[in-house]
Amino acid sequence: MSQRKTIYDIASLAGVSPASVSRCIHQPESMRESTKQKIWDAFSSLGLSPEDLSFQFRPGNTRKKSGSRIPVILVCIPGFLNPFYDDIIEVIQERLRRESYTMLLYGQSLSRSNLHQFLEMASSIHANGLILADHLPEEILLRLNAHYPLVQCSEYNSACPNIPYVTVDDYSTTQDAIRYLVQAGCKNIGFFSAPYRQRYVQTRYQAYKSVLVEAGLPMRPEYVMQVSNFSYDRILAAAQRFFMHAAPPDAIFAVSDKHAHALIKAATAAGFQIPEDLKIIGFDNTMYATLSTPTITTIAQPRRELGTESVKILLDKIRQPKLPAVSKVLPSKIIFREST
Repeated sequence: MSQRKTIYDIASLAGVSPASVSRCIHQPESMRESTKQKIWDAFSSLGLSPEDLSFQFRPGNTRKKSGSRIPVILVCIPGFLNPFYDDIIEVIQERLRRESYTMLLYGQSLSRSNLHQFLEMASSIHANGLILADHLPEEILLRLNAHYPLVQCSEYNSACPNIPYVTVDDYSTTQDAIRYLVQAGCKNIGFFSAPYRQRYVQTRYQAYKSVLVEAGLPMRPEYVMQVSNFSYDRILAAAQRFFMHAAPPDAIFAVSDKHAHALIKAATAAGFQIPEDLKIIGFDNTMYATLSTPTITTIAQPRRELGTESVKILLDKIRQPKLPAVSKVLPSKIIFREST
């Protein structure tokens, strides 16, 4: 019985996405207790354990009963702690299923140290293509491109123009957000981010700096803070440091809604009123933006469209390898809520 059930059955019974089931298994500390309990209850109801799903990932099970091989697409994300990827993963999964492909999720950043192991794993499961949702060095991208059809989703490396990507114009949208804060009278604007190695962090930081220069506002190093990963505890601890200054910021731009949510929690605990004392803008329009009190003004990325276009470009490339590389830049927009 267990081999007839899949991660989709668990997700459906629990009322969550398949990506949430995967996170519950591999990164349970990143989830709310109530969500985890729903997922474990679903496992229990079906008489399954997480190990019962592992058959889907074994090379020997990538063949249909008829003997033909099930085509497999590997989707690579840098980790399971960032909710930005949830909708992207979900729509990629949906689109691939319609095309009779299986999606497998790889949840860590690729580097020189693990690239060989990754390529061996991809070979063992006979992967047909890759969707990469992480910023990768040119050297690694070129090696992967030499082995597999691939597309970069959201993140991309501009040094590899012949490798297709789907992304958003986060530079101009970030500029619009910072200009809004300037026009609202903010003079001391902070920047709160994930690690600078990510392209999106670099792009948004450059946009932030450009508007400060344009407005004649000072660049204050103590108002710029990075967090090494997407652990909420680490983000919150870093957020608290903004409010230890004698003259804290009067506005902060955060590169994700998770960072913005932590800022609101830290600011409120420190006695700040939002948006009267502090205005906050996030990015991504994830669940954090609407679950927060107050709700978060944020930049909405078309995450489902990012996933949909990535699948389309990759499958076209698999079916017609000689097609020229196609890349797309999708629009993003500011959604105004209570934090500004």
